[in-house]
Amino acid sequence: MRTTMDIPHAPHYRPPPPTTAELEWAELPTVDLSLSNTPEGMEELAKVVKTVMKVHGFFYVINHGATPEFNARMFDIADLAFAATTDADKTAYAASIKEAGSYQGFKARQYWHIDSGVRDEVEIYSSTCVVSHRQCRPGRLSERRAVHRDVRKREHPEVLRPFLPEISAFARFNHLRVLHPLLRLFARAADLPEDAFVNIDNYDAAGETYGKHALMAPTTGSSPML
Repeated sequence: MRTTMDIPHAPHYRPPPPTTAELEWAELPTVDLSLSNTPEGMEELAKVVKTVMKVHGFFYVINHGATPEFNARMFDIADLAFAATTDADKTAYAASIKEAGSYQGFKARQYWHIDSGVRDEVEIYSSTCVVSHRQCRPGRLSERRAVHRDVRKREHPEVLRPFLPEISAFARFNHLRVLHPLLRLFARAADLPEDAFVNIDNYDAAGETYGKHALMAPTTGSSPML
């Protein structure tokens, strides 16, 4: 078990203040995962999720078990992906999105063209792993590439390497403690067996799941926001 002395230092990330602009905020449903511990609670939440699936498409999740300290630490680490890496790092660890369909690594700001000359303003570092499975077939050797969720099995920028155990723990927590309960709710809402989606999205299996550190470029007069 790691002690406090073993935990590497990361400068504390201070988020920008909330906007004071008058905006038309969307009213979204809330899924309270603390209610998922009982059959009655699951049934009630499944109704909420069914409405989400049919009407909203988005929702909030509360009472998922991640403490404010846990989340704050991950923001500190996420900030390092942008504040403490060099342009050379971002080139060396660039994601092969268009070439190979892989999001592992850095996606540069303004990589995507949205419309009419407008480009995206989000810089992203995606943490996951690509593992190769070599298979012998008659007359040839083939290779399948699959995404694995254990971030420690993939090379990362040097500044992030001391933090890989924490990034991995955060990814596992979200997959097992947040995603899996939600998948069970989606299955219920779709009148499927409760573990239908969980069984095909096991944490230890290969799959297209990424832990993403994202930095939104500032608008005029504001600060960058993770």
